[in-house]
Amino acid sequence: MVKNISIGKPSRADIGFSMDNMDKSIDPFFDFYNYACGHWRKSNPVPKEESRYDSFIQLYNRNFKILKGIAERCVRNKNNKRDIEQKVGDMFFSFMDTKTINKRGFQPIIPLIEKVESITNFTDINVVLKYLIKEGVSAFFEFSSSEDKKDSDIYSFYVTQGGISLPERDYYLKKEHADLISKFRKHITNMFKLFGESIVTSSSYADSVLKIESYLAESSRSSVELRDEIKNYNRFSFNEIGRKFKNIDLLGIYSILGGRKIKFIVVGQPEFIDKVNEIAGKFTVEEIKAYLRWQIINHFAPLLHSKAEKEHFDFYGRKLMGKKIQEPRWKRAIKLIDFSMGETLGKLYVEENFTAESRKKAEELVKDVKSIFLQRLKSVSWMSDQTKKKALKKFSMLNVKIGYPKKFRDYSSLEIEKGDLFGNFTRAIKFEINRQIKRIGKKVDKEEWLMNSSEVNAYYNPSGNELAFPAGILQPPFFDSKKDMAVNYGGIGGVIGHEITHGYDDQGRLYDGKGRMKEWWLPSDSEKFKKLAEKTADFYSTFEIIPDLKVNGKLTLGENIADLGGISIAYDALQRYLSRNPFENREIDGFTPEQRFFIAWSQIWKSNVKEEMEKMLAMMDPHSPEKIRGLVPVLTHPKFEEIFKNKSRLGRLPKKYPNLNMW
Repeated sequence: MVKNISIGKPSRADIGFSMDNMDKSIDPFFDFYNYACGHWRKSNPVPKEESRYDSFIQLYNRNFKILKGIAERCVRNKNNKRDIEQKVGDMFFSFMDTKTINKRGFQPIIPLIEKVESITNFTDINVVLKYLIKEGVSAFFEFSSSEDKKDSDIYSFYVTQGGISLPERDYYLKKEHADLISKFRKHITNMFKLFGESIVTSSSYADSVLKIESYLAESSRSSVELRDEIKNYNRFSFNEIGRKFKNIDLLGIYSILGGRKIKFIVVGQPEFIDKVNEIAGKFTVEEIKAYLRWQIINHFAPLLHSKAEKEHFDFYGRKLMGKKIQEPRWKRAIKLIDFSMGETLGKLYVEENFTAESRKKAEELVKDVKSIFLQRLKSVSWMSDQTKKKALKKFSMLNVKIGYPKKFRDYSSLEIEKGDLFGNFTRAIKFEINRQIKRIGKKVDKEEWLMNSSEVNAYYNPSGNELAFPAGILQPPFFDSKKDMAVNYGGIGGVIGHEITHGYDDQGRLYDGKGRMKEWWLPSDSEKFKKLAEKTADFYSTFEIIPDLKVNGKLTLGENIADLGGISIAYDALQRYLSRNPFENREIDGFTPEQRFFIAWSQIWKSNVKEEMEKMLAMMDPHSPEKIRGLVPVLTHPKFEEIFKNKSRLGRLPKKYPNLNMW
């Protein structure tokens, strides 16, 4: 039986902007971040089921509770249900039905394991690899389809590096992670023991897995290298693929997935695929079989019986991310639905939680912030007129999506059964693989969204030259129609400015107005941009996350440029708004609109983070830590010192900060 936990409608007030979040005992010139949200940070330690706690997770939790209510209602309502309600309800029920899941044990993955057991030589490996990929289990590398970066009107097939079970290659390569690798090896051993293997066999399998995954990690590009858009786009004709990678049947994999005839495949990291191509000479058949067994067990562990699921969490949740306890099962059920068929939940979410009034106000904010960026673009001093003309043309073609798609994805052909969690998940994954493969070579659907409507996030898609702001983030503390506009400009206004700026950061600037990756800057302008970007990267790299660990300014460069631009643009948009509405240019709770603007920006980045998570994010996250995001764009704003001078006992900033905003 699915337990119905009554929680009521979550409150908006408890997660929104508030002066109660501040620690006014701190001087704003000494530590502005904790001045703006220090009381919240003291009062909100990281929950045991989380590895960090911040504004995003607060809002995610609120949205999750709304989605939980929707899912439970879909389970309860037996009559007159729409198809998507049936699917949501049955998927939710199947995840909550632990009695059936525990009874089945490892049974759901036995057919996949048996395929691996049938391997006797290297030829068989290619055959089984195709089978596993078709079932949604990736090994050695990853596949996807998306807009072609050089021809954004069509979808292309991408092959990229992958095959490792830890989130970043440096875990395998750097000595400082030796203790975690030891724990990882023990975890692999434990999982094989749970599966029924002897201690000796399990230990041997773990050695084989680590041997192969370490090889793949050594062959992988770093997180910084993966940010190079040009270097990570490499077209190969079908004939070239066949000649270059003879030992791995990439063409056969594409064919068995149902791909239509196309002229080329895009390989992200050719040297990595070269290394995978050499696996037959590096490892024995038995070592590769152990690796494939592990890929299956690890991939499906969260969907299996309680012992397997708990062992999986013990490593990935507790040891890797620092969580103390596992999230409640209902939340994991919602995450699974969101991952596997998210637009069903998204549609149901917006029907109840996103009004026409919210859309209208968000549209007004976007229009306002866009107009300021346009002014900036016209007057930027370091760019030549020739490049500026093209930049303005690109800006005129910018598309903005707000709230939710015009048309939600059709899941009517996806079969979801009430008592079959494993089958539901694999069918959903196959549905998505089929959807992505069938569109390759076809015209891009410009109305498609890259995020679900309930997601607490936003994005700029360079291949579409588009911004998207899902309904999920158009909520407090990012956007609140009941708050003064200074707070909204400091919150969602800064986010809007951030996403617009992405079109002209170190990656976005490589794409033209039609979303095609091409060189449209004069070489002299590119050099000026790079020099300004280097200053930003160097400055952010001086900030310490925890002792002996600093921000990687090169990895986080694009997001830092966007943060600096976002808050600067939103500030000017607020000034223009106040000039149009002078009656709002007044103090509230003893703070001017400008002061509330900067406090609101810092408050959307309020957070506490476990050390394990900070270390992981520092290696792989292209965003700076939230305490840096809530601080640096404020400190470096040219008006900051003047605006907060009357709130400071110091009277002036301890040191002069550079104005790094290039837009």
